[in-house]
Amino acid sequence: MQNLRALLSPLRAFDAVYRAKGVSRAAQLLHVTPGAVSQQIKQLETGLGVQLFQKAGREIELTAVGERFATRVCDAFDRLHEALGDLADSQREQRLRLKVPPSIAIRWLVPRLHGFHALHPDIALEIATIALADDVRLEGADCVIRHGMGEWADVELDHLFDDEFFPVCKPGLAEKFQEPSDLLRADLLHSMLRPQAWPLWLGSAGLVDTPSLPGIALANAALCYQAAADGLGVAMAQRAYVQDDLRTGRLVVAVDHVAKTELGYYLVCDPLKAATAPVRLFRDWIRSVR
Repeated sequence: MQNLRALLSPLRAFDAVYRAKGVSRAAQLLHVTPGAVSQQIKQLETGLGVQLFQKAGREIELTAVGERFATRVCDAFDRLHEALGDLADSQREQRLRLKVPPSIAIRWLVPRLHGFHALHPDIALEIATIALADDVRLEGADCVIRHGMGEWADVELDHLFDDEFFPVCKPGLAEKFQEPSDLLRADLLHSMLRPQAWPLWLGSAGLVDTPSLPGIALANAALCYQAAADGLGVAMAQRAYVQDDLRTGRLVVAVDHVAKTELGYYLVCDPLKAATAPVRLFRDWIRSVR
């Protein structure tokens, strides 16, 4: 196979034919002759040793192999285009775009952001909350916060904190609970973004065969903590999210048992953007407050 650099021009012509649905229209897009496009396609097929197009009357059409290859080439050019656009944006202005799960944004990141803003008031922050728990793509963002084991390839990451769960409730309500099993009779508050939090904690306490858990399901953990503070029930808390509430007495630990997992939260960024000033400065700052 030829060197990739030698195939970049033929790949560009191939992508144009795929997008334009024809050699003539691709030639117009590239401002060259149809013959030049055809020559580039032939060079690509020779270099790869694969037939990408076949005759279809007076036109050509992609082979099955060519169709599969075209979708991947198209995606690669789209990503390259986006990377170039992001780089250009970063040079034009000091902007940092973050994608963060709602609860960590509300309970952990935003309360600390005044420190970053005080250090770097010239950096414009854009924080978007992630609608789905598994929406962790870097597209459209400089950094995202992911939940997992930190084993993602082709990214740079900083560990923020590990999973540590325990139940919390309004002061006074905790007097009703002595053992983990006592909570099976309580009104439990469930986060829709982490529905397995209660089963995980109960299982770690030895309560494996528990019946269906009654209670109230709320959109995220932040709402569960608010409901717990209002006396609506008992919420399963991530330690990092409730430190201030425990310190002020707004919430108390219902039963003194902590469940841990192998998972944690990580700040993840694209290696191509890691050297840009906003990303570098934000990573330096977040290491100091995690």
